[in-house]
Amino acid sequence: MGDSSTGYTLPGGAMLSPDASWIAEARWQALPPADRRRFARICPDFVLELASSSDRLPDLLTKMHDWLGAGVRLAWLVVPSTETVHVFEPPHPPRLVQGFDQELSGGPVLPGFALVLKELRPF
Repeated sequence: MGDSSTGYTLPGGAMLSPDASWIAEARWQALPPADRRRFARICPDFVLELASSSDRLPDLLTKMHDWLGAGVRLAWLVVPSTETVHVFEPPHPPRLVQGFDQELSGGPVLPGFALVLKELRPF
């Protein structure tokens, strides 16, 4: 799983860096070594963006759509200030999860992975 210092060069040339990401091992290994640099030439299978107080939601939603257009299979936009998560899992329409009293499942993209949302609440 990549962290916020990991970035990607997407097929259209955009360079994006999510807060967290994941690429299937087989896809990563199939990537030529020259494309495995800091901004690897691959679109991750999963991205998570964590909204900060200074982020604008419309800008973050645009970034999520950029990820989806590049081929991301699962994307979560977590907004702690409103305890909401925008879940994108093509080809299904986006859905909004309200409240941090639940957990998100990685489903078929990240089998066995779950994010316990209450862990994101400030102390």
